[in-house]
Amino acid sequence: SFGPFYKVETGRRDGFVSNKSLANRMPDFRDSIQLLKHKFFEKGLNDKDLVVLSGAHTIGTTACFFLMDRLYNFSPRRGPDPSINQDLLPELMDTCPPNGDINFRLPIDHNSGVTFDIQILENIRNGFAVLQSDAKLMDDPVTKRIVDSYFRVTNQTIKPSFEADFVHSMVKMGRIGVETGPKSGEIRR
Repeated sequence: SFGPFYKVETGRRDGFVSNKSLANRMPDFRDSIQLLKHKFFEKGLNDKDLVVLSGAHTIGTTACFFLMDRLYNFSPRRGPDPSINQDLLPELMDTCPPNGDINFRLPIDHNSGVTFDIQILENIRNGFAVLQSDAKLMDDPVTKRIVDSYFRVTNQTIKPSFEADFVHSMVKMGRIGVETGPKSGEIRR
């Protein structure tokens, strides 16, 4: 189903340079939480942006290819990632067996892969993260506290809105590296 609506900022220019090596600065599913935080920080994004933009995984699928090391060769024990909930592990192993089709696709948001909702963060909290990078959010006290904040209700604070925060971070991400001025890029047709 549809997520929140927001206005996408327009009027940007496309840069003149396209360099494959720049992809190394993009977040990777194998990155540690420290490296993920660093890569987001380099782009002007903070820990909250990392959490809520990871929440975009509430919609979509991933290929078994991205799970194989996590299921069968996780360092240092060389078995499955111990952070995977024991109720989810057999299901993932059945879906992505060792000699199975690595291109087979499965929902990233377990049991909620077609609905934009906060279930992705609940799954991450409970060890039902399909992607290793999502599970890493629980390895850092700051990102863990941010994830938990969406489920905590106290008299002192108002529970934040995942949808509102997602919109804010999406707009913020859309401003990364915007080319402006007549000599900074071009408008492609």
